[in-house]
Amino acid sequence: MFVLRMAVRETRASWRRLLFFFICIAIGVAAIVALRSVIQNVRAVFGREAKSLNAADVLVSTTREWTPETLQTIDRRTEDAHVTARSETIETPTMVRPAEAGKAVVRMVELRAVQDNFPLYGTLELDGATYTHELLKGRGALVRPELLAALDVHVGDEIVIGQATFTIRGVITNEPGRSLGTFSMGPRVLVDYDDMAATGLTAFGSRVRRVLLLKVPDAQIEPLVRALHRDFRDDFVSARSFRSTDDAVGQNFDRAENYLSLVGLVIVVLGGIAVSSVTRVFVLQKMRSIAVLKCLGARSRQIIAVYLLQILTLGLAGSLLGVVLASLAVNAIPYVMTAPAGAASLLKDVQYGVSLSAALQGIGIGVLVSLLFSLVPLLQVRGVKPSMLLRDETVAASTDWLRIWVMVLVSSGLVALTAWQAASLRVGLIVCIGFTLLAGVLQLAGRVLVRLISPLASTRSFPLRHAVLHLSRPGNQTRVILLAVGLGAFFIVGVRSLQNSLLAEFSVESAANSPDMFLMDVQRGQAEGMRQFLSARGVPAASYQLLPVLRARVTGVRGRETSLESFEDVRARGSLSREYTVTYRDRLEDNERVVAGAFWSGPSTEPEVSVE
Repeated sequence: MFVLRMAVRETRASWRRLLFFFICIAIGVAAIVALRSVIQNVRAVFGREAKSLNAADVLVSTTREWTPETLQTIDRRTEDAHVTARSETIETPTMVRPAEAGKAVVRMVELRAVQDNFPLYGTLELDGATYTHELLKGRGALVRPELLAALDVHVGDEIVIGQATFTIRGVITNEPGRSLGTFSMGPRVLVDYDDMAATGLTAFGSRVRRVLLLKVPDAQIEPLVRALHRDFRDDFVSARSFRSTDDAVGQNFDRAENYLSLVGLVIVVLGGIAVSSVTRVFVLQKMRSIAVLKCLGARSRQIIAVYLLQILTLGLAGSLLGVVLASLAVNAIPYVMTAPAGAASLLKDVQYGVSLSAALQGIGIGVLVSLLFSLVPLLQVRGVKPSMLLRDETVAASTDWLRIWVMVLVSSGLVALTAWQAASLRVGLIVCIGFTLLAGVLQLAGRVLVRLISPLASTRSFPLRHAVLHLSRPGNQTRVILLAVGLGAFFIVGVRSLQNSLLAEFSVESAANSPDMFLMDVQRGQAEGMRQFLSARGVPAASYQLLPVLRARVTGVRGRETSLESFEDVRARGSLSREYTVTYRDRLEDNERVVAGAFWSGPSTEPEVSVE
């Protein structure tokens, strides 16, 4: 009770001196909690949207026909994972044209055949209508609005897909299962799964992708994906969860969250330096009170416990105030910031507020920093003797092993704290080593500064003489202030530079000569018309290129045919298993050079090829 009563009395008597301590912790914790909470709030929206972006929890896909053995394995795994819903789609790029004979126009589209329970997540939205699968029954089709304009058709008109004719029954405005950032070969067209066979597009040689969409309890998602990976590691079957999309988007959020938390930690560390300085000055001012307590029988560890309890209480109170400040700042975001164009569909759903994990982390960091930065100054209590009340005494300089061990403990704690916030032990070590080196340089600079200006102590100018003497008097804060200001300036510049670097990595940078637009599937007979079209609209010929492009596979090398019927064949053949881009242009691009042989300059008497 002695420790508790003394802590209360000291706090009541000295609260003004410790107010700066309290504010430093509050501001640092507020920064950490606010920054981490905002990132978590925005990321939560992407997590919720990820299922709609995929229209399922787990996607199992193949570019070949489902074999009975494959389906049997999938059935077994889905039964073990307690799958609650299942749907199948078929996807392929193909050509579409109007059924009306007078309209000689063809467009490439991305065709998807769906079953009646598609989508498992999200809502398929139509322009002026509500989606039901009955719209697709009897060879109905739903199309994107750009296809209507390209083919000059309307709802109710017929279009030809492969060998079958379909009636347009609706216009798609929003489609689940179309992930962000994917490159589209053309507008989407939806048809009924049972009508796909009539198109003839699933025959041998077609580029068809079959996808099973599964709805799985959250706890079973990752185990199911891992099991399917093991089962089909030697087959042309892939499995992924909605989290793969969430993580692809969320990796940047992880990095941003850890980066911003590290920035918040820097603010807390700068506050910790102030905490250390305040604690040191506070102990120096309490020397005689400590000597009196020792005369009355108090032991050093009791007195240290008094001040330690006081500091931890202030650290906890400052941390709680920081959480309150963070909550006010985060909840004010919707009133001071509007979502940028193009991102409103997701950002409008963000529920801004302080997350529990961020608040707990902030409180923990505030208390730990208060403890770590006050331990070393508090050890001065051990050197105070009762005889100090009778005469001035200077503690003899000697090796204090306890102080050394505490400094090692504090350093280890800071490394652990930094690694926790950066989610990387390596980053934590780098930051702390850099922090230590910088602190050493600034401390050395402080000593050099005091020594350089010491001759001015004998100047005739009264203000200058006393200013110089003040910098070197006992108990001065010259080096501490220089350390805090120097670290602050360093971190402001460093954080700004790192921010620019991080934003540069997040952005997709393009070369100056990168195209702004791609026009695909321009046929040989349409090339001249395309040139005239562009010329009539003031587009100079030097600003565009028409490149002939085909997709092909290598079927034989030196007269021997290649077989790619199994996964082992693909592995054995290596790069021969993939599709190649083939062109017949008659020139090299700026980024190409001939490393062997010679590039042809005119027609050849025999088939020739240049390969990468």
